[in-house]
Amino acid sequence: MTTLQSRKKESYKIFDQIAGTYDLLNHILSFGIDIYWRSKMRKLLPERKGLKVLDLACGTGDVSLVMGADDKVESLEGIDLSQGMIDYGRIKVNKKNLQDKVQLNIGDGVTIPRDDQSVDVITLSFGIRNFDDPQKSLENMTRVLKTDGRVIIMEFSIPKSRFFRGVYFFYFRHLLPFVGNLISKHKDAYTYLNQTVEDFPYGNEFAQMMTKAGLSNVQYKTLTFGIATLYWGDKNE
Repeated sequence: MTTLQSRKKESYKIFDQIAGTYDLLNHILSFGIDIYWRSKMRKLLPERKGLKVLDLACGTGDVSLVMGADDKVESLEGIDLSQGMIDYGRIKVNKKNLQDKVQLNIGDGVTIPRDDQSVDVITLSFGIRNFDDPQKSLENMTRVLKTDGRVIIMEFSIPKSRFFRGVYFFYFRHLLPFVGNLISKHKDAYTYLNQTVEDFPYGNEFAQMMTKAGLSNVQYKTLTFGIATLYWGDKNE
């Protein structure tokens, strides 16, 4: 039997297969809340000009476009292992006329093949749970980040409220996989993606992973009844 961990190593192949319907399903299945979540990420950008941003597991570029549109950002590179997602993302970058500022390329969010201390901000939205080695990714984020730089991560989490947790599990285990697999025409993409949510550490446990990786002042905030959590941490001397 194929394990969840082994599937993570080749999860980019799933995203290649669902790239054409990914944005549509994101908006439908999140009821549009994903737009609000990205605006919360943008507010965490450091208050200084000339920021160089690296967006990991950038997918079709939604976070890249939001961050790239900010006046404080000088340049942004998004990387992802899925060529299909990158192709759709580049179309969106061109439509927004941001091609001189935002570049999307193939790249691994775990090894992060970029120079040490080369970027001011690293963003990652709903991607780290698909990495086969999240701790190694966090350590490489710290390595690539400049002193006084910031990591901003958004990921799904599980509500603490018994009522909302019950609604959440019903939606994530039954309705969302059914609709997602049907529209994407993939036999189990959204079943797999939701299994990764329940399998992944969140809240204080994930914040501790960030601290272990060398980040300081790590904080987090739950959003929308706790179905998503926004984390951020800085690199100090």
